[in-house]
Amino acid sequence: MFGFLLRPGWVLLHVTVAAAVVVMVNLGLWQLRRHHERVDFNKVVAERMVSAPTPLTTVLEKIQTGELSPSKAEWLNVSVQGRYIADQSLLSVNRSQDGISGVDPLTPLVLGGDEIEETILVNRGFVGQNAKVPEPPSGELEIIARVRLSESRRLGQLSDPAAGILSEVITIDLPRLAAQIENLNTEIYLEVLESRPSEADYLARIASPNLTSGPHLSYTVQWFIFSIFVIAGWVVVVRRKIGSGQGRDETL
Repeated sequence: MFGFLLRPGWVLLHVTVAAAVVVMVNLGLWQLRRHHERVDFNKVVAERMVSAPTPLTTVLEKIQTGELSPSKAEWLNVSVQGRYIADQSLLSVNRSQDGISGVDPLTPLVLGGDEIEETILVNRGFVGQNAKVPEPPSGELEIIARVRLSESRRLGQLSDPAAGILSEVITIDLPRLAAQIENLNTEIYLEVLESRPSEADYLARIASPNLTSGPHLSYTVQWFIFSIFVIAGWVVVVRRKIGSGQGRDETL
């Protein structure tokens, strides 16, 4: 009765079904791993974002000694004292926030005064495309900020010129900007949360990341369901063949 299952056409069907199920199950498991990674990421980011501000100099010292990696410093809240270098400001373009397109003004900050020869780039906020970009506060200031990592160009994304002085950037690429900003820290930059003196009222704080789990779990379920449908389809085809009484005499 089941001899027809070993005919070439049927063997090809079995192999195709098995391969499809293996691929779908592995895609489902991959999406499940992505889901767990996203959940873990959200938990870490949420904890860091509500942490008490740590002096930036302490964070930088730990990074330099290897006690803290830049990736583990990202999203931490830090307190910073220093002064802006207003004439070296530039714009991060093609940004959007709350459905509005605009730019992020970036300004280098000299830490702690002239005696400390270290500069860190500060993303001061977001301003709409048609609004005037405000000048940074002058003199000594104190900010509470969020640590971010240097960006890199994504696949298919426009890139900034490799040489020359940039006044606008698509990517906040710190090693690239170090060519025009002296003593720039090339591992992390900051996003302002609070500033004293304060910034212009219309300069919005950079939005916090959207800590959702994404569609990975639903994709996991879909791939598993697809694999069940394939197996069920194979069972239906085989049962119909047996029920027809033609399994002994016909090929697939």
